[in-house]
Amino acid sequence: MNTLKKLEKRLIGKPGSKGNEFFRHLVEALCLKEKLSLAELYQLPYDDFKLAMAIMQDWRLDQYTKTKERLREVVLLPQEAG
Repeated sequence: MNTLKKLEKRLIGKPGSKGNEFFRHLVEALCLKEKLSLAELYQLPYDDFKLAMAIMQDWRLDQYTKTKERLREVVLLPQEAG
């Protein structure tokens, strides 16, 4: 399973999970081309840090366009509805 798909499943399957707030910020920053706090990134547990780095790498490669669009919906639509 690719990294962005793994993140999508994590955000949908465990919305209140620890660390997911950071991943929501990460996707939002990538989608909207906003700044992201490196301090928050460095404070993640190592496995989440590795996942965040892999997400940024996959996002940069721009190979998973459909997954990127679904992640955008998962992160941004709940805020727009609320």
